[in-house]
Amino acid sequence: MRGEQRGGLDQATAADRNPELMTTVIDLLREVGYDRMTIDAVAARARVSKATIYRHWPGKAELVAAALRHRHVAVHTPADTGSLRGDLIELLRTTAAICIADGDLMQALTFAMRSSPELAHLIRQQVMPAGQVGSVAVVVRAAARGEIPAEAGERHLFHDLAPAMVMSRLLAHGLPVDDAFLVQLVDQVLLPVLRYRSD
Repeated sequence: MRGEQRGGLDQATAADRNPELMTTVIDLLREVGYDRMTIDAVAARARVSKATIYRHWPGKAELVAAALRHRHVAVHTPADTGSLRGDLIELLRTTAAICIADGDLMQALTFAMRSSPELAHLIRQQVMPAGQVGSVAVVVRAAARGEIPAEAGERHLFHDLAPAMVMSRLLAHGLPVDDAFLVQLVDQVLLPVLRYRSD
């Protein structure tokens, strides 16, 4: 496990040093999908050698996971508005912007994960946890303020709720993800989950 984590860190560093390559991977994923995308095509489009790619990423799945981390989960601490409610609204605005921009890409990769266990493993182990950094920061601050119980940070349900509901509204219902919806999601779903105290 430690070696796997180390490899992920090394690949993330390489991704930060090669932003054009990461953009090329995302562009090709949009154009041809995961199954049809090849390392040869990435190298040709990005004008880098295959040896350069393989030096950092042993295969397509690792390269795609690195590109997803680079695009979506660069660590940004959400704005500190002074309240949990305000922080959650700001966090959801960022989440909604990502879902609107890349909803089609996320949907395609969800299907690719079903046919590629290797890709599924990398996304679940490296991409998804990193994507929770912002929500964890919000919860830690709220607990420090005394707005929620300390154990609220262990509620994994909370971290999955917002992205799932935003994507459902966009893709399943075709409705706008506007501030009115985000406020409703915070007030009626996320705050009750975080403030829940088990007896």
